[in-house]
Amino acid sequence: MPAVLQPGTKSFVAGRSTGANLRIDHPSISRQHFSIGAINGKWTLSDLGSRHGTRLNGTLLKPRQPVALRNGDRIGVIHWTLRVDVGDQVPESMTIAPDSDVDSAAVQVMESTAARSDSQRMLELLIAASVSIYSGGAEAACAEQVVRACVEGTQCERALVVRSDPGAQHVTVIAEWPKGSSRIRPLSRTLIRAALAGRPVCVRDDFASSPSQSMIGSGANEAVCVPIASGSAIDTCLYLDEFVGRVDFDQVLSFAHALGRWCGVAFARLQQSDMEERQRDLLEELNSARQVQERMMGAQSGRKNGVMWKMVSLPGEVVAGDIFATHVSPDGIGLSLCLGDVSGKGLGPGLLMAAMTAHLDASLSAGVAPLKAVRDLSDFVCARAVAGQFATLVMANIDATLRRARVVDAGHSYLRLVDQSGAVRTVGLSGGVPLGVVEGFEYELNDMPLAKGDRLVIFSDGVEEQRNAEGEMLGSARVTAALVGSRSCAEDVDRLMNCLKQHASGIKYADDVTIASAALEADYPSA
Repeated sequence: MPAVLQPGTKSFVAGRSTGANLRIDHPSISRQHFSIGAINGKWTLSDLGSRHGTRLNGTLLKPRQPVALRNGDRIGVIHWTLRVDVGDQVPESMTIAPDSDVDSAAVQVMESTAARSDSQRMLELLIAASVSIYSGGAEAACAEQVVRACVEGTQCERALVVRSDPGAQHVTVIAEWPKGSSRIRPLSRTLIRAALAGRPVCVRDDFASSPSQSMIGSGANEAVCVPIASGSAIDTCLYLDEFVGRVDFDQVLSFAHALGRWCGVAFARLQQSDMEERQRDLLEELNSARQVQERMMGAQSGRKNGVMWKMVSLPGEVVAGDIFATHVSPDGIGLSLCLGDVSGKGLGPGLLMAAMTAHLDASLSAGVAPLKAVRDLSDFVCARAVAGQFATLVMANIDATLRRARVVDAGHSYLRLVDQSGAVRTVGLSGGVPLGVVEGFEYELNDMPLAKGDRLVIFSDGVEEQRNAEGEMLGSARVTAALVGSRSCAEDVDRLMNCLKQHASGIKYADDVTIASAALEADYPSA
């Protein structure tokens, strides 16, 4: 059954775990085998360090290195192949004959015979065509060289290179010769399905006992189907049918099989080049986004207006657009700290994060009150973000004179209060919807008194939502337990980072991680 992913989907995980979005219950499948997500408006595929690996178009992926997905891509996992249809694009397909098109007993596995010397001679004649196939600049160009050579060298009426799902229910024509020959008659699903098992197969006229057993009911009683292997999984075939006069099928086999092998080598080379190009493009975007993100982040530590803070921010597997900023009040009393996260991953969210940081800084510098500043920022995101894009944010305005924190929460809520003894409590906030969801939304101000030694610990969702090798999220309880007994801002940050590192156990963080702790400087004069 197809799985449909909509824009804004945070992560789609396939694996053996009961919590996987797509569960494949087989002992060879890892609990979390691969994931699909969106980066900068592009769907991406990542192998999650699975035991037996994940293949894209026959090429084995490197663990935890996302690769852009395109329409028609095939995801290979052990014995399963999944086809990717992106957006409204549907791969061009053709009519497939039903299973009754040929008696399965008529499909025979072909073996090479004593006519090997003739086959060798024909193979030598194919050297020039093979060079042209291998040097082809695109998959369709390589395939066209193959089908043209088949028609010229075997006297078949038509030749096609086709790609199919395992059951041959959906077939895509990559190349055909003569042009338009796919409309002559439908292909034999039985023959294609047999070839996908990895061996050349044929149907000959002398196998059929009567015209009614013609392979596809339109006079074609002879056909050959040769698998084209470009990876561990076979989903592409070379299909020839209706030969002129009597032909030596052993010679046809050698000829077509040699072309199929060259084609497979060329396809594998092109697929590897395509994979590398996709990764380069994606990494360039991610590096650009990370540079923007790093430049817009506030200082990692400091003391201003009686408030001190410590912060750390690390990029995840891909850039997600975390926000952290500090702002000194125009009246010189107190400090505002902001931490949030832009939805999505890649350059677009990174640039939106930068624009939001600049907008918020301009508002607070002009003396705009925190509530109005957050509401204006939400309207700013509403007007400029792409459909479905939003951001979460928590702003804490800390007044060192009044010993109070005024907190505005816009759908974030990742916050703890740690006292001087190391006791931890979760702060219940009257929050609101994320920024960019409802224009003109009125947020609420949460007034929190700060006892001596209280520290406000704020972090991004990448902390609690990081999964381990078993697919378990770090979660709220582990975050709280990690902070118990902590005695300073620096220790708060170190404890959470160590907890996250141990939980991930070598797995690269799936999302950006930002952790900040703030306290009144008078309570920790030597910290």
